[in-house]
Amino acid sequence: MSNVTQIKTLLAELVSTTQSPIYAVCDAITSYLEQNPRQKNLTIGGLRAALNRAPSGDSELIQAAYALTANPFDALEVRYKLYDDSITDVIDELDQHTYMVALNEQQYIDNDGNILKLEELNSRVFPYFVNRLQVPTNPLSLEEVGHR
Repeated sequence: MSNVTQIKTLLAELVSTTQSPIYAVCDAITSYLEQNPRQKNLTIGGLRAALNRAPSGDSELIQAAYALTANPFDALEVRYKLYDDSITDVIDELDQHTYMVALNEQQYIDNDGNILKLEELNSRVFPYFVNRLQVPTNPLSLEEVGHR
């Protein structure tokens, strides 16, 4: 979907028809991204700060961010940064497919042939989300709308 107007319409319907707080958080994320279209890479900590949420709400924030990666939204794309042993330098980036293969195989083999068992991989990999929203760049003025 990726179109901000369509996503917000769908989320408004889901918020009003379900009891799930996740869709309200999805709506908050979408609204933030609509107002900040140049914001491309988002971490959970960054979203928490942008939305003025407490760390105790990270579970809902994580669920909402992942929900926005799925169809029909396709508003975010999840990627993973793999850090070195000391968690100071990024040594690799994984897309969703590569990470899912590693989960399935219970290990990750990097470009140099090093094998990381799943437990070690998960202790050194951190997700971030790439903004895929299509926000109108030149909205029509009220005057232009009246002439159409």
